[in-house]
Amino acid sequence: MCDSEVMQPDQPFVTGLSFPEGPVLLPDGTLAFTEISAGRLSTWTPSTGVQLLATTGGGPNGATLGGDGSVYVTQNGGAAGGGSTATPGIQRIAPDGAVSHVVTEIAGYRLDAPNDLAFGPDGRLYFTDPRHGPDAETRLNGRLFAYDTTTGDAELLIELGPVYPNGIGFLADGTLVWTESFSRRVMRMTPDGPVPIVELPERHFPDGFCVGDDGRLYVASTWAHCVSVIDDGVLVDRLMCGDGMPTNCCFVGTDLVVTESRRGTLWRFAIGTLGLAMRS
Repeated sequence: MCDSEVMQPDQPFVTGLSFPEGPVLLPDGTLAFTEISAGRLSTWTPSTGVQLLATTGGGPNGATLGGDGSVYVTQNGGAAGGGSTATPGIQRIAPDGAVSHVVTEIAGYRLDAPNDLAFGPDGRLYFTDPRHGPDAETRLNGRLFAYDTTTGDAELLIELGPVYPNGIGFLADGTLVWTESFSRRVMRMTPDGPVPIVELPERHFPDGFCVGDDGRLYVASTWAHCVSVIDDGVLVDRLMCGDGMPTNCCFVGTDLVVTESRRGTLWRFAIGTLGLAMRS
């Protein structure tokens, strides 16, 4: 075990949520997040508490902010934790809460269960499609896609093995990074193909993640009940979320906010550093 460098909170600061995921900070400082089991995008502020922003249906998974103030959401169709079914794809939630489907098929590939997404340095929207299966023997190969929200141009970046590509994002230098839950690896793309950054210990199945401006990776690690802190490919700290199942995280100022799905809670850790600025 690692000795924590961060003060560990005793309890979450928000409770009663329905499988929260996809935390993202809106332009006015409001925290938004998906609630997969409820099929909705919600918000939280200290003064208003939890409020409904939009009803997406299905299983809204990851969320990221667009340049026009809209929120883009990966709709898994209800395959992972959703309370209803919907067409899998990418949804756009306008600032007024209006929901539209952006894309459900790319280059002839039907999207099966998109999971997480992030805008890249080229302005395109990158996302994972782990392609759920009933068990490990029949699960299909996961895929990474890139989509231009302005032109509609899109491509399949790479087809991986049945490793369940999950969280996705970029380092400060523009390197594409993603997690693979079943291999317990955090991967980066190089000119020669995917290369592991780190393989996490048993039970540390990586989900969503974010990047600090100190270069550290903060990786939600579901069945280890923590966020794994990775520095230069080494696990240096664990931020514990009780006995919960952390799904994702984002920076709010110099604090790290974590969505936790087992108990339906949000946790906050005083990291003391800013997060890497998100592209939109």
